Amino acid sequence: MIYDKINAFCKVRNLGNCFNNGVDPTPRVKFLMELLDSEGIEYELDTFEEERQNFWGRPRRTQTERAEEKSDKEKKDDSVYSPNWKRRRKKNKNNGVSEKRINRYFDLFGDDFDDDFDDWGDFEPAVPKINKFFNIIMKGTSNKMIVAHHDVNNPRTDNANDNSASVINVIATKKLRPELNAILLDGEEFGGIGSKRAAQQIKDGKFGSIEWVLNYELTGRGGKYFFIGNYPGKLSTKIINLFNCPVVSTPFNDSVIFRQFGIDSVVINPIPPLPEGEESSVMFHDGKFLDIKMLSNCHSPKDTLDTISIADMKEFVEEVVLKIVS
Repeated sequence: MIYDKINAFCKVRNLGNCFNNGVDPTPRVKFLMELLDSEGIEYELDTFEEERQNFWGRPRRTQTERAEEKSDKEKKDDSVYSPNWKRRRKKNKNNGVSEKRINRYFDLFGDDFDDDFDDWGDFEPAVPKINKFFNIIMKGTSNKMIVAHHDVNNPRTDNANDNSASVINVIATKKLRPELNAILLDGEEFGGIGSKRAAQQIKDGKFGSIEWVLNYELTGRGGKYFFIGNYPGKLSTKIINLFNCPVVSTPFNDSVIFRQFGIDSVVINPIPPLPEGEESSVMFHDGKFLDIKMLSNCHSPKDTLDTISIADMKEFVEEVVLKIVS
């Protein structure tokens, strides 16, 4: 069963976030290409580059460029540009960078990466000189599209619910409905880099005329219990009419990018119900409250395989998504 592949997928670790992809497909991308080959699903690996950016997605200056912008007084303190930043922890903490934050990114990127600090004291791990991004495109014949992001924020965790389960669920949906267009996107965690690329391709006619894009996020638990983002349009109206589901304000996700390009898109997020007697701020139409605390697992060591359910993944795809795409 395709849903079982989540177990092997979560064991695959990238070296870092999307700005540390390098020039070759990441381990997670390689796994997905092998999986699609084994399932007989045709795909295109869309490899592209963006302007060099820092960890936060802003255009990144080199240390030389930064040094030129410093005052003469600041230039005298060349320790600011020393490659061994561990000796500067106290200094940088005084500049507004916590030691915990510095230690976290050192754990992520190790000695092989230099560091950099912007004018406000933000820690910015360096990115490779050449960095590519990878969207996996599975074209179809319909005017509907499903997407999920394969990149991760924290490479040290399983990233089971954010967003490995959604990647597997998109592939499962594609197997059941081959006519759908599907894309596994890179760079969602840092500004929607892959969705910008895909949105422009949609506008350029690569997929014909796309009516809407359904964006899977955190689809590892909950099954038929879910909410959608507050993104009005034909797709949102269709889902509400079908399921009478909650509509909530959501954090950034790839649907935001698609909508910026004038493409109707909605993010969908299953979430398990709380036990009887417990309440949250989100209630399903049957009166059960949804366990929104689970959302706090994102990017943390808590996002493990133990927190998701293959049965829920199957229920979400086959009892919810298939009705939406029909």
